[in-house]
Amino acid sequence: MKTTPFDGEVTQAYGKVLPTPVKFSGDFEAFENASEVRNASEWPSDKDIVAFVNAQRKANARAKATNEALQAAGIEKPAADDPQVVLRNMIKQLILAKKTPEQARQLAEGVLGYTLIED
Repeated sequence: MKTTPFDGEVTQAYGKVLPTPVKFSGDFEAFENASEVRNASEWPSDKDIVAFVNAQRKANARAKATNEALQAAGIEKPAADDPQVVLRNMIKQLILAKKTPEQARQLAEGVLGYTLIED
């Protein structure tokens, strides 16, 4: 095991945007291989492993079925280079860079020369 540090910043809590971000940090003992986990008695039970694998399989099957149903209904996923997709992604990035949603929208629309179409 090795001590692994972590840190982060909370910008929203309990459904509200915080006036100033709250920083946090800490550390934890990280396992480096599966045998360490088994020896520490933290290995999941057979029941937990089956539930985990089944959850993954269900998620994959659900995603496939959803995509097939959308395609059958004639609903296409927009291309990554679609102007609205590019604009929405830029707005998300600007919000992560501490712009307000309105500032992010105005800046992205100005830079890209597109207007956001509301769904």
